[in-house]
Amino acid sequence: MSSRLIQICFAALAFLVFAPLTHATSTGIVVTGIGGNEDYAELFLAQGEVVTDALRTISDNENDFVLLQGDNATREAVLRTIEEQAGSASDTFFLILIGHGSVDAETWRFNLPGDDLNTEDLVVALAGIQASNQVVLVGTSSSGALLDTLSQPGRYVVTATKSGGEINAVRFPEFLSKAMESSVADTDRNEILTLAEVYRYTNEKTQSYYEEQKLLASEHARISGDNPERIAMARLGSLKTAKDNPAVAVLLDKRLILEDEFLALKARKSSMGTQSFYEELEPLLISIAKLQREIDAVTGWVETNE
Repeated sequence: MSSRLIQICFAALAFLVFAPLTHATSTGIVVTGIGGNEDYAELFLAQGEVVTDALRTISDNENDFVLLQGDNATREAVLRTIEEQAGSASDTFFLILIGHGSVDAETWRFNLPGDDLNTEDLVVALAGIQASNQVVLVGTSSSGALLDTLSQPGRYVVTATKSGGEINAVRFPEFLSKAMESSVADTDRNEILTLAEVYRYTNEKTQSYYEEQKLLASEHARISGDNPERIAMARLGSLKTAKDNPAVAVLLDKRLILEDEFLALKARKSSMGTQSFYEELEPLLISIAKLQREIDAVTGWVETNE
């Protein structure tokens, strides 16, 4: 069995525990705040665009993800856009904030043109979201102040800092954008970039930065929410290009059928004997692996050492 086939089999095994929602619907908003100086302003704009482009690969329509930047990223615009998406029938709603944050005795604030967005604004606005899953990722200083307040069942909260006391500008969004613009964070190589993979890569690279620069780390990211492995944040490779390639789309439809069979087999596992379970599992894994080789051949996928 080739190394690629073995790799795909192991990726398929991962679905038995955490099956990414490959065909779930997603909507969301990415907001970049004011930079304070030209360098930060350019960074935030670029990072917001990268993240939005990646998120759009998991949607059927690029308008499902709204990017608010510059003068358009006001408190009123953010709250209005959240309200507009509140009634969406999507499975997962994303809110990603990139910029500078601050905290005082009353609230956390996201620095925007005009009035800042604050903790109370987020609590009220997010309460109206109907999606069964919510992802709130706050890539700002002092964002850890939001973790306990925003955490609740069905919501994943990621903050660049562990508390409101980490007040320095953060590097987290820099590595977040790097995680989402390529396959570097896709550790299981299944072409689905999950929240767990994005967080793991971004956090590790952020901490490595401070170690390499011999600096005391001034930010420590945190995540809350059960099973972030189930939340898809980007499609890569053949999954990303499927919309523009009918041949790949047909093969991916077949793969989704096999993955649904995975879920059905997983649901029956507790009522099956061990031998019977693995007798059904093995041919299913092989079928998925062979189908992935077909997809690789159509898309021109080439195995590398990266």
